[in-house]
Amino acid sequence: MISRSLDDHMPSSSTSPHPLQRNLAPHLHPFQKPREYARALTAVKMDRMFAKPFVDALGGHQDGVYCLGKDSRRVGVVAGGGGDGEVIVHSLTLRRPLLKIPHAHKGMVGGICWTSESHDGQRGMITAGKLDGTIKIWRSEAFAPGIRDKELFQGSEFASGSGSAGHQQHLDQAGAIGENGLDMDVDFDEEEEGGGLNLDFAKRDKLGESLEPKMVYTNKNGLNGIDHHRTDSVFATASNTVQIWDENRSAALSNLQFGSSLETVNKVKFNQSETSVLASVGNDRTMCLYDIRTGKAERRIVMQFVSNDISWCPTLPTTMLLASEDHNLYTFDIRNLNSPSQIYKGHVGGVMGCDWSPTGEEFVSGSYDRTVRLWNRESGKSRDVYHTKRMQRVFDVTYTPTADFVLSASDDGNVRIWKSNASKKLGVVSSKERQAIEHRQKLVERYSAEKGVRSIKDRRHVPQSIHNATKLKRDMIESRKVKEDRRREHSRKGREKPKAERKKAVIVEQK
Repeated sequence: MISRSLDDHMPSSSTSPHPLQRNLAPHLHPFQKPREYARALTAVKMDRMFAKPFVDALGGHQDGVYCLGKDSRRVGVVAGGGGDGEVIVHSLTLRRPLLKIPHAHKGMVGGICWTSESHDGQRGMITAGKLDGTIKIWRSEAFAPGIRDKELFQGSEFASGSGSAGHQQHLDQAGAIGENGLDMDVDFDEEEEGGGLNLDFAKRDKLGESLEPKMVYTNKNGLNGIDHHRTDSVFATASNTVQIWDENRSAALSNLQFGSSLETVNKVKFNQSETSVLASVGNDRTMCLYDIRTGKAERRIVMQFVSNDISWCPTLPTTMLLASEDHNLYTFDIRNLNSPSQIYKGHVGGVMGCDWSPTGEEFVSGSYDRTVRLWNRESGKSRDVYHTKRMQRVFDVTYTPTADFVLSASDDGNVRIWKSNASKKLGVVSSKERQAIEHRQKLVERYSAEKGVRSIKDRRHVPQSIHNATKLKRDMIESRKVKEDRRREHSRKGREKPKAERKKAVIVEQK
């Protein structure tokens, strides 16, 4: 008896497409692979045609921008520290400065981070001076990450301290100035005319000039980096030692160093999962691990070159990323520091900054060679390279908390916004268009090993200076390999053994 269901042949609703019956037997579709390959070739060409990664450049700095501070609890706010001591809080949505703090420090700003919670409806930003050796906490309603009900966040990492009677109902009273229509100088019930989009620049500059730090800490030496604990009111600074500070105390809680080392610490970062663990890189070509519970250094490795930056993977707590002066990046598993897990090659200048994507699958790097590169964690070759004619040497890079955009700070005085996916369309995408995009991505992924698709997918146009430097570097590496082969050939058998590239990176591990 033959029976058929009407549901298999009728649309599920009046707006749904009519179901199509397809027989997927391979012998009925002899030209499937050639047809799909042609479509994959068209898809990868379209991907490169629509690749326009640059979004905008956020100006306002009078000097170069040497450090960035993103707020992990807010998508549209980032702070930039200049070489003249000026700190500017930028809005990524409005694409303009929200607050300018001129002369926040005397000389270059060494680092910027955000507090883990707000007090009395005021968001906290911590800045460190590279020359004046001061740490300042700035609290303003311009830094608040939006309106949240205090009762909903009671006891969580967003909970705040006690405030005035009028502010008890909300944890954070205001969003960033000019974004939510709230005026900083009037009551919270009054709205700024125009919904905050007609921000008075003179008023904004006056607010920044009159803003005073809530707390000032002094250090004998200049500060090269700063990072805040994820949940506690504790932060760490990098100078001649690693110092642990409490927001409510004027003196450092502890000084951390490995033995009697006198090196200068370049950067320090807290682990986002094991929050009592932090790591630092120094100018003695070292990377050191600390535990603030024991108050001492646990392990240290000495590498061939100096590391300029360090970043912890947000999804793999034992994985860290180092940006080295030898043009490479290295990932390490802290359970085995004898050799790096992966080496990432592509830059032709010292790598100055790096940051993981919130997904932990990709990361971004900025280099002295004036380029920004994006990498997959499992691949040693960059998947994309960004550059412009006017962008100079890149000193810091970061992902936005949504992983949609990448920010870069360079010494030409601009903070640039890039798309993390160069060909991704900005704005509203219909469901039909989204399905077509996903279909093209799967086709490219399936045939990415084919020579025709791979050559188009991997090809990138770079400036002539980068091209020449890459060619020169390739010749130098090849010459070094020939020299090692000849030395091995004319030496006693077994005396000169070939050494893996990963084994060359680390000189010694100290415990």
